[in-house]
Amino acid sequence: MDKFNRNVWWVLGLPFDAVTMDETIELIHNAVRTREKCFISTPNLNFLIASQKDSDFRNSVINSDLSVADGKPIIWLAKLLNAPLPERVAGSDIIERLIENREGNKPIKVFFFGGQKGIAQLACEKLNIQNQGLRCVGFYNPGFGTVDEMSSSEIIEEINQSDADFVIVSLGAKKGQAWIEENKDKLEAPVISHLGAVVNFIAGTVNRAPKIFQKLGLEWVWRIKEEPGLWKRYFMDGIGFIKLIILHLLRLILSNGKSNSNKQS
Repeated sequence: MDKFNRNVWWVLGLPFDAVTMDETIELIHNAVRTREKCFISTPNLNFLIASQKDSDFRNSVINSDLSVADGKPIIWLAKLLNAPLPERVAGSDIIERLIENREGNKPIKVFFFGGQKGIAQLACEKLNIQNQGLRCVGFYNPGFGTVDEMSSSEIIEEINQSDADFVIVSLGAKKGQAWIEENKDKLEAPVISHLGAVVNFIAGTVNRAPKIFQKLGLEWVWRIKEEPGLWKRYFMDGIGFIKLIILHLLRLILSNGKSNSNKQS
């Protein structure tokens, strides 16, 4: 996909496609049909905060073929900055929709790469019991090595041999994005994305937040309940979000002040 021929809006240095969930699902099905490469990034608040200081991480999103707003804070910021993003398109919701919506009689073949020991296998088994729009054709746990160690020709060959349509990566956001950047051209699967929590949700080891929490932008509260170790990340991201809001509100106020001053003169 041509990243310069899309309806993209920039929010604090990251590009976001102005697409709905329905349009995203259609794009994925089309990429699978045509075998056109589609690297999907799902930036949330953690992405946004981390990308302010990490240029490689930021560039991984910029280099994506599709970048969707995964998180209510992104939508709130977009509205503040007059970026017309139509709705939140969460990675977990994408997978749920793909599971529910089989196109014709042929499910999309997925490969799970990463996740904690045993989780990807469990997710694979549970997904295939459902016999719906996604079918798992393989999984691989690379452990805790470097991106280079996780990118050996043997590993790439195993993924390619699975004949997957969609590689779902779960390594932690920065490492996952870096691994995709390193290997996206070697992988034969047309669709690839880092969707960290998805493998846990499918496996059933972590419960996703109720819809009311998602709607109110409080999914992080539920995630801390399910995974207490996440509290520090969410705390730091929250502080960063408040700083960004204050900074850009001040810029808007100053900008409006200058504009009114020019009109009066």
